[in-house]
This record gives sequence, structure tokens and C-alpha cells, in this order.
Amino acid sequence: MPVPRARLVGRAPELGALEAALADVRSGGSRTVVVAGEAGIGKTRLLDELTSRADGAHVIVGQCADSGSGPVPYAALAGLLHGIVQAVGPETAVAAAGPAAGALAAVTPQLFAPASDAGADRIPEVLTDLLTALAAQRPFVVVLEDLHWSDDITRAVAVRLARTAPSGLLLLLSYRSDDVGRAHPLRTVMAELDRARLATRLDLSRLGADEVREMARDLLAEPARPGTGLGGAPGNLTDLNDLVDLADLTDLADRSEGVPFYVEELVGFLGTDLPDSLRDILLLRYWNLSRRAQALCRVVAANPRVRYDVLDAVLADAAADGPDHEETAREAVDARVLVVTDVGYTFRHALVQEAVYAELLPGERRRLHAAYARVLERAYPPGARSVAKLSRIADHWWRAGVLDQALAAAVAGHNAAAADAASAASVALGERALELWEQVPDAEAVAGLPHHELLRTVAESLRGSTRTARALAVAHEAVAEWPDDDPVGLARALSDTALIAGQAGSDEGPGLIERALALVEPGRDDAVRGQLLILRARRAMLDGRSKEGMESATAAYEAATAIGSDEIRAVALNLRGVSRMQLGDMDGFAEIERGRAVAGDAWQGLSRYYINGSDALLTVGDAAGAAKIAEEGVSAARRYGASEGSRVMIEGNIVEAQIDLGDWAEAAAWYERTVPLVHDSVYAVYLGERRTWLAMWRGFVEQAQAEARRRAATWDRFGRLEAQIRSRVATTRAELALLRDEPDEALERVSAVIAPDDPHIPVYDLPRLAVAARAIARLRQQGRDVDDAPYRVELARCTHWPTYPVWSAVFEAELGTGPWTAAAELPGPAHLRLHALYREGARLLEAGDRAGARTTLGTAVTEAERIGAGLVVRQALDLSTRAGLLDGGTGLAGPARAAGAPPSDAGTDSLTARERQVLALVAEGLTNGQIAERLFISAKTASVHVSAILRKLGVATRTEAALRASR
Repeated sequence: MPVPRARLVGRAPELGALEAALADVRSGGSRTVVVAGEAGIGKTRLLDELTSRADGAHVIVGQCADSGSGPVPYAALAGLLHGIVQAVGPETAVAAAGPAAGALAAVTPQLFAPASDAGADRIPEVLTDLLTALAAQRPFVVVLEDLHWSDDITRAVAVRLARTAPSGLLLLLSYRSDDVGRAHPLRTVMAELDRARLATRLDLSRLGADEVREMARDLLAEPARPGTGLGGAPGNLTDLNDLVDLADLTDLADRSEGVPFYVEELVGFLGTDLPDSLRDILLLRYWNLSRRAQALCRVVAANPRVRYDVLDAVLADAAADGPDHEETAREAVDARVLVVTDVGYTFRHALVQEAVYAELLPGERRRLHAAYARVLERAYPPGARSVAKLSRIADHWWRAGVLDQALAAAVAGHNAAAADAASAASVALGERALELWEQVPDAEAVAGLPHHELLRTVAESLRGSTRTARALAVAHEAVAEWPDDDPVGLARALSDTALIAGQAGSDEGPGLIERALALVEPGRDDAVRGQLLILRARRAMLDGRSKEGMESATAAYEAATAIGSDEIRAVALNLRGVSRMQLGDMDGFAEIERGRAVAGDAWQGLSRYYINGSDALLTVGDAAGAAKIAEEGVSAARRYGASEGSRVMIEGNIVEAQIDLGDWAEAAAWYERTVPLVHDSVYAVYLGERRTWLAMWRGFVEQAQAEARRRAATWDRFGRLEAQIRSRVATTRAELALLRDEPDEALERVSAVIAPDDPHIPVYDLPRLAVAARAIARLRQQGRDVDDAPYRVELARCTHWPTYPVWSAVFEAELGTGPWTAAAELPGPAHLRLHALYREGARLLEAGDRAGARTTLGTAVTEAERIGAGLVVRQALDLSTRAGLLDGGTGLAGPARAAGAPPSDAGTDSLTARERQVLALVAEGLTNGQIAERLFISAKTASVHVSAILRKLGVATRTEAALRASR
């Protein structure tokens, strides 16, 4: 029986929220909305209602799919790209995607030509750039459905679109909430969107009994259908009540349990014995089909979204229907069991497909899957098989139980997915191939590669999917199986294992590298040896073993010279230069520059220059020079079509320069936008620690404390491997401990700086020594006798370092043996001046110089507000309030109040409720951006409120307004 479409019932609030989001996008904004609910609850129906009203906007839809044993790679993204091409044409789509458009060939090779310099790992970035460019011309509504079946790349696209928030784009995401358990990867994505307040979430609940009855009446209010005795004009409820027993409607509400899809399935069977089982409800229409139509539905159930030509071939191969199967298909379509798409047939609802598939007998299931596998292999010759096609072929052979074919297909799919950065598919197929290996005679011949090589590639795929612990275990299996007569191959496998160990936070990497180097003595394979020496030099440099880093880099340079590899020579020069600078030899930067010249157009060498060269200038205090190199690097990365990872590392150095220079709002925005997109790795630890430190100094102390606690185990694990992580994490944790008034813990955190086995690199030592001095001073205030002599010994080792003057001034000032004014006036990172001004104000106050304290604290607040250093703003305001540093009741004197600004007796009664709320946050020391985050408003709106508050209170600065609030 055909199923008419009812009006949307019981979803007025949700539809209103979606329409408001669409209106925002039409006005040039951007929105992300997540629609969640159980199967059959009406997610697609709600989104269809919204998109039908999206006049003037392009609507593109991508639907994730399940192969039965995992997500179909890129299924939703292929739908989006086809929609984009239909909307704007292929030429416009390719142009909008930019120079890296070739990355999209992994999804739709028929639409985008592959390019050797645009890897598939760039799909999220390139697709986001494409949609950003197009949405700037005309609003786009992007729908990603069934994310519970999404692959890792599709989830990455969803997160990136939500985080970049292109103007003119409405992103609609849907998933079955009952299919997303604790371990489901989508759960992390949804938590991230919620935590960052990037999306509006709509959770669809079941309909109430009255809403079920309303929906049923609406469905029945159709022209009379032959043979049913039901029908009537819409709205003619009196006639309907004559035809339908109210008890039947009540029974319908009970049996459907308020799920709209079940209401649709049951409404045509009112007055009959309705089934109790939900499974039987799903099969009601299926059981009413003829036997031939049921058989056809079972064939489709074995391969949802089957193409017409594939179905024809499978029916012929499996002898599952006669030559007139189109009439049989029409019967299933008319009964609304199947629906017709542009390319083939699919089930009206996935729930029905799952129920029909469960009806297949074991032998029938194997026969159908084998037929599909054979047909798909004939339809798509090896050169034309995408990752999705290979994944489907492998899955069909697996389900058919043809183990040799399943192994061969799994290996082919695994290799293709690995090449196209489809990590989830690559891991799933690779693990399946490993599982099948022992069950297939002569497996090596069938698979086309030995078992140890398969283990190595699976380990790499696991690393790409950030399952580093499992990757390390599989890599060790590969090494254990590697034949003794292939020392060069074993050396490569050991090198891979060392890389994985580093990402997993294991300290076994150096030992693995040494073992590999012993296998490729000079002259055996200098290309492999050179890369291993580069790896050894890098590990030593990062761990602070600078002399060892220089020696290994020199050996790598010699190996590269022997084989004429400028690329390895360039990286070797870079690493040697960095190691020299760590040892205090500033001429090392000339080697870094020389490495750039040797690199020529080779991106590996150039990227090392842009990353390490800019970082080297940061370490010596030249933030402007570092930013210049890094900005040049970002432009070069775009020209070369470099991976996102390289570009993010270069951008990260720009952000660190911004922090030193005081551009904190831009830096914080970059961290918020970027850190969640970086895969779990050493670099993610770098960024996460800096983000936490910046949050602390911006005044989000509780957030920083919570993040440090949450990341403690990860920071410790990776800190064992790298000196920079150890020192920075120690400094941040110590500062957080001091804010908790725990100076003992703070000193313990940084005490490694005086340990004999510490690398003693000044750029890492100086911040730790300054915090140690603050902790010692705090302990002395408590009457404790703490010796600072060991710390002074370490400070004396740093006198040659360019940033020594400002850090040593802070050290002495913290201990009371030097003036804070020196620390405030010397060039250095922006936060040091603000901290010094606050501490000098406190000293003046303690010395009885209230006027001087008022002026200095006012300067501290003004300058801290300018860069968004909420911690200093709050500290200075709290101190001023406690000390009563008021000037006729108007606030701090000096720079904190505009010259000539008259005092005012205006109270806060004139403020609106929202303005009083904003004023309270100003009094806490929050910046406009922080107020916007707290109140879920835009920074511009927060600024308007603050301006209105200053005007109404008759004050010139936020400081005066804050002090007025405190009174």
C-alpha cells in the first residue's frame, strides 16, 4: 500500500530553530545544526522540510553508508561533490577547490583529476576551501546524514566545516543516537562540537499519543485508495472518525511507541491485527508483496543503493528473477518498500533493509554476496576501482565465505585505502586480511605480498588512524617476522617502528634506530642510512642531546653527499644548525639558511627551514623575524600543495610569535580553531600545552587547571621524549600550582632544571628558573628556609643567551634582589612586562607609596586589557580593590583613566539587566572576547554593551567601571 506523506507533526520548535539558522545564513552568517534521534524518529523528514524552504540557496546532500562490516569510504563526500558539480558546474568546482583540487580525486575520480602533489589526507581541507569559496557567492545548505556510519575523513570534514564556519554556509548533521555507543568515534566529535559551542543540537523525541493520532488522521486524509475503504478530504475528521475506530488509533499509538516511521508503516493496517514485534512492523509491507517481489527485495537488501545495471547483472548471475523483473520492482516501489533514485533502487528506510536482510537464509546470503562480488569485479576493472568499490568487493567476498578471494580483495582494498588516506577502511580491511591469512592456503601468493610486509602496512594505517598503541604492537610483529636475508627492508621496518613509538609516547625509538643503523653500514644503502641518521639527529636534538644531534646530522650530510641527495643534505644542515644554536653557537642559524639554499624546490628541506628556522628565531627572542619566516612558509606551503600537517606546524610558530608580541586574541582564536583538528601526536601535545598556558594568562584559570589535569598522563608520556615538552609542561604546571597557592608543588615541578642530567638548554631553563624564584619567594614568605644557590648556578650558565637579561631580571625581582622596573622595561615576551608592572604596583603599595601603586597598577590593567591578559587584569583589580586605591570614588589614577575624564556619581541603576551582567564580568577582569564566550554572544555585541556601560556610568575605562561595580 503506498504511503502518503503526512504534514510534519510535533516538530514545530525544531523546525523553527532550523528556519532561524537558515535565516542567519541568508544574512551572511554561518551555522551548524546537529539533528539526533533514534532510528525512524524523523530526522530526514525534518531536514527535507527545511531544505524544501531553502529558496535561493544551493542544497547538497551526502549520506553515509554501511557496508555491513564498516563504513563505506567517502560515501557521503561523493554525494556532496556530485551535488556541488550539479549546482555550479565542473569547471567552477575545480577552480574553487584551488591548486590542491586533485586531492578530491580519491572521492570522485570521474570529476577531479588526481594530482601527485595533493594527497588524499587533504580532503577535509580542500573540500572546506571549496565550499567556503562557493558559499561566498551564494548560500549553501550542506546536509551530512547518517553520521553513525561515517568514516574518519567524513567526520573530519564535518568538524572542519563547523570550526571554520564559512560565511553563507548552513551545515546540517544527522545521526542515530541509539547507534552511537561509548566507544563510537562520532561520540568524540559530538562532544567536541558541544564543548566548543560550535553547533545547535536538536534531539528529536518520540511523538505523544495525541500527535500520533494527528499524524495518522493526516495520513488517512487522502483520496480513497482502491480496496482500502479508507480515504477522505484532508481535514474532514468527522468522516474519518466514522471510518476509523478511535480504539484503533489508540492501539496505533501504543504499537508505534511514538516513532513516526512506525506510524507510517502501521496506519494502512488499522482495523487488522497489528503486530507486537517492531521487526514484524517493519516487514508488514514486505510480507504483503508477491513472492517474486520479496525475492527481489532480498537481492537489493544484500547491497543497498544498488545500481540498475549491477542489479540486472546480479539477477542474471544468481538466477534470482525472470526477464521481467522491472515489473516485479515496480510492485515493490508502489508498495513503498523500495524507492527509485537517480541511479538505482534502495529501501525506503534503512530499518526495513536491515529487517529484510535478516530474512536471508545462510546459503542465499552467501550466494547473493558472491554474485555481487563477481559482478562488481567485472563492472570495475582494476584501474577503475575506487576505494569505495574495492571496499564493497572485499566485503561481498567476505560475506560470501570465499576466503581466498576475500583475502585478495581485502589486501587490494587495504592498499588503496592507505594510499587515499581512508584510514578507517584501510585498518578494517588490513585487520581482516591478517585474520584471513592463516585460513587461506598459500596466502602469500593469493595476497601478492608476504605476511611481514602486510603487518608493516597495517601498522602504518593504524598510525594514520591515531591508534598508536595497536600500531606499535603490529609494527613489532612485522619486525619479529622480517627475514634475515633482507637487512635493508628490516632497517626500513625498524625506522617505521621508531616513528610510531615516538607518536605513541614510547621511549624505545632511539634503540630501534640504532638497531636499524647497524643493518645498513656505510655503502650498503646510503639512502636508507641517511634517512635513519636524520631520524637519529632529530630525536637527539628534540631531547636536548645537542652534541649527539650535531654528530648525527654531520654523518647524515656525508651519507647524502655520497649519493647526491640534496634533500637529505638540506635537512641535515638544518638539524645541525638547530643543535649548534641549542649549544649557544648563534652561527648555527647560518647553517639553517644554508640548508634552505641546498633544498632548492624540495619541500622536505624547505619545510624544515620554515619550521625550524622560525622556531630558532623564537628561541633567541626575535619574534618579528620568526613571524616573517613562518609567514613566508605558509605561502610556500600553499604553492607546493603541502600537507595540512606541515602548514599547521608553520602557522603554530606564527602564533607563538603573536603571543610574544602581545597579539593574544588572534593567537587564542587560532588555537581554538586548530587544536581540535590535529590528530593525536607529539605536535598535538605542543599545541595543547601552549593553548593551556595562554588560557591561564588570559584569565581562564579554572579552564586551564582542568585541561592540565585532563592531559597530565599524555604530557608526562611525551615529555619523556622531548626536552621542550618537559620544560614547557613543567613551567605551566608550576604557574598553575602557584595560582592554587601551592608553592611546594610549583618548585617541585621545575626543580629538574638543577638536576645534573638535565640538558641545560637556556631557552628552556630560563622560564623554569623564573618560576622557581617565584615559588622560593612564596615559601620564604611562609617562613621556610629555601636555598636559591643551585638555581643561581644554573642561571649563570645562561648568560650567553640573548634573552638572558629580561629573564634574569625577573629572577632577581621575584627573590627581592632586583627591581621590577628593570624587568618591565627590558625587551621580552609581552606577559613579562605585564607581570612586572603588577608586581611593581604591589611593591609600591607595600612600601606605602599609594599614588605610585595606583599609577603603576593602572598601567598594568590598561596594557593587559589591550592584549587580553585577563589574569593580570584580575590580579591588579583585586589588589586595588582590597587596598582601596580609589581616586574620589572613580577608580585608578594615571593611565587607567583618560586625561580630563570627570568623576561621576552615577550608579548602576541606570544599567539594563544584561549590562549589569556584562559589568560583573568586566569586574572579573574578562576581555570582550571572554565575555562573549561566557554569555554566548558575539564579541561585537559585548563591545557595544561595554561602551554603553562606560557612557551610563560616566567613566572612561573598564577599570573604573569594574571598581564602580565592586562598590
